[in-house]
Amino acid sequence: MSRPLVTAGPAIASLEQRSDSLLILDIDEVVLEFIAPFGALLEEHGARLHPESFKLTGNVRSISTGTALTGHELDQLTVRLYEEQETRQRPVAGVSDTLHQLARRTDILFLTAMTPSYYDVRRALLDREGLAYPMIATERSKGAVVTELRERWRGTSIFVDDLPPNLALVRKSAPDTHLLHLMANDVFRQYLPALPTGARAATNWQEASIIIDEILGAVA
Repeated sequence: MSRPLVTAGPAIASLEQRSDSLLILDIDEVVLEFIAPFGALLEEHGARLHPESFKLTGNVRSISTGTALTGHELDQLTVRLYEEQETRQRPVAGVSDTLHQLARRTDILFLTAMTPSYYDVRRALLDREGLAYPMIATERSKGAVVTELRERWRGTSIFVDDLPPNLALVRKSAPDTHLLHLMANDVFRQYLPALPTGARAATNWQEASIIIDEILGAVA
């Protein structure tokens, strides 16, 4: 029998609603840097990222032997990063000022697939950086969560993520949600899978803010 999927953070029904519109943001590589601090952690453990496809498995190799790290080894290093994220992860350039501006026009929610047990650590990091918007960390499909959010926020919804498969899940579950791809680090950009039809793309928060403003303005 499979265990129930875990979610940490406020219940959707308890979230404060000040606007009809909602901006839903993934965190790693959208709000907080992930690839750069993960690369630094790899170096500390004698490994290095050699991207040849859009995944970590098979693309991280031992510096001394050239052998690819196993999925289990990568999982252990990801856990280490999440455990130490308060000292390793930093906000993506431009995100703080942009969100402070956007918060005047739309509600904002962080939605992350990070292991929910690290919720308190990440909450403390975001609060320290002045990013005190509500956060949900979940093992559930992001598409399912966005569908539930849309039951409360009936106006414009925008979903921002660095992984095209997550954008596709939201497109399938909540087809009226606007999709935006944003990946702060460009290491994997040339290997990106195709985005869902109609999804927009930005390479930084300056570009993302223009797109989000256009979407919010078009339906104002």
